[in-house]
Amino acid sequence: MKFSGILYVLATFTLWPDHFLHGVEFQFAPLGKSNRVEIGLETSFSGGLIRGTFPRVKGSINLQVENPEKAKGLFQMDARSLHFGHYKVAGDAHSVDWLNSDTFPAISFTLHGLKKPRWNEKVLLATGYGHLQVKKKRVNFSIPLSIRYFRGQRRKIDGVHGDLLMLSGQSTVSRNQLGINPGFMMDAVMDKITIQVNLVGGSDKVRPFLPSDLFR
Repeated sequence: MKFSGILYVLATFTLWPDHFLHGVEFQFAPLGKSNRVEIGLETSFSGGLIRGTFPRVKGSINLQVENPEKAKGLFQMDARSLHFGHYKVAGDAHSVDWLNSDTFPAISFTLHGLKKPRWNEKVLLATGYGHLQVKKKRVNFSIPLSIRYFRGQRRKIDGVHGDLLMLSGQSTVSRNQLGINPGFMMDAVMDKITIQVNLVGGSDKVRPFLPSDLFR
């Protein structure tokens, strides 16, 4: 029985379609309403913290469950969609001194890979690293991530046959590093910007199985 079980595992690996051996691609746009990127600004007014939100994220991520460190992806947001609860910040954030969103509407993060990936039960913990592009600035950026893989569960969200990938994490970046300078009413905003992501991507295929479950 033990020997036949090993043969079954080897046969299953051999019969995997090529597109699974090269990773599964998850698109964010189709599940846009489930995606949010929140921005936190520390200030000396209005209670000390102001939150803003990018309500939608486009792009995709390609994940190899067996080699998660090779993950690649592109996350895209429209700077013009960023909104804050504080009316002065909401207006100033799109000014020339800040995002200049009418001239530079595209904000993107290019994921080059995952550092130190490790499975904790069914959660993949890793640090995503790559480049963050805001206006003409392109800076190194990394973010600790919790990644959950839900095999065959996309149908429950939008009726499409596929898997779901959920990513969440939080990191900080310097606004000075991004070329974001104080404008009117913004001189009381601290340099550190907190970025929190909650993203859901969907594939158009269902993976045969998850190795993390098979070999536990």
